[in-house]
Amino acid sequence: MADAPAGTERRGFLKLIAGAFAALAGALATVPVLGSAVTPLLKPKPDDGGLLRAAGLAELAEGVPKRVELTSVVVDGWTRAVGVIGAVWLLKKPDGTVSALSTVCPHSGCSINQKSKSTYGCPCHDSTFQLDGAASDGPSPRPMDALEVQVKDKDVFVKYRRYKIGVKEKTEIG
Repeated sequence: MADAPAGTERRGFLKLIAGAFAALAGALATVPVLGSAVTPLLKPKPDDGGLLRAAGLAELAEGVPKRVELTSVVVDGWTRAVGVIGAVWLLKKPDGTVSALSTVCPHSGCSINQKSKSTYGCPCHDSTFQLDGAASDGPSPRPMDALEVQVKDKDVFVKYRRYKIGVKEKTEIG
């Protein structure tokens, strides 16, 4: 059996060490990349029950409707967008509770405005609604859509939902 030339074993060992260090450096370089790709998926989503802050309780005058646009932050993995998702009519009642009605007309989907001090109106087909949302005139098949409201720490929160238009039943759109 012939002996290996001097330095061959040493050279092979140095190649092995250099290859191990290169593999370790490559693995370490992927950690930040993998972290930035995986982190958004691992963040816990806030469990607010779908409630959006609509207004401060002090901003509402008793018996006077206030139209408020609701904004929401939509996070889709790595994309974060803030925008208006809809609007509601808030009404503070004499007992201090607050009601919220969708501004979307149940008849045609147009935006419902305040018609007089005591009524709302849809400009598209002239449906009229009382401040409690009851339909009083026009072709609307149902009252204005009431939304869930919660008052927390002097802020009014609304659970915004959309419903099918043109039908008598209040059916939520997924």
